[in-house]
Amino acid sequence: MLSIALKPLPKLKVGDVVVRYLAGEIRQEMYVTEVTSEKIFCGPWEFDPVTGSEIDDDLGWGPPPKKTGSYIVKEDA
Repeated sequence: MLSIALKPLPKLKVGDVVVRYLAGEIRQEMYVTEVTSEKIFCGPWEFDPVTGSEIDDDLGWGPPPKKTGSYIVKEDA
């Protein structure tokens, strides 16, 4: 699990391309499919709109103070 300081995400919108880093190393391009005030959705994956941390209640993942196994970034921002 990752416990790193992530920089804030820029404001994202549906259709934006983001990069998910799994375990901080495995790179996966994804499309934003939905944005709410609470979450960013990329298909079935959910992310925190401030830090980009993956949210997975079954695994106990989320934004700090929780830990996460992946996060998204907007590389061209």
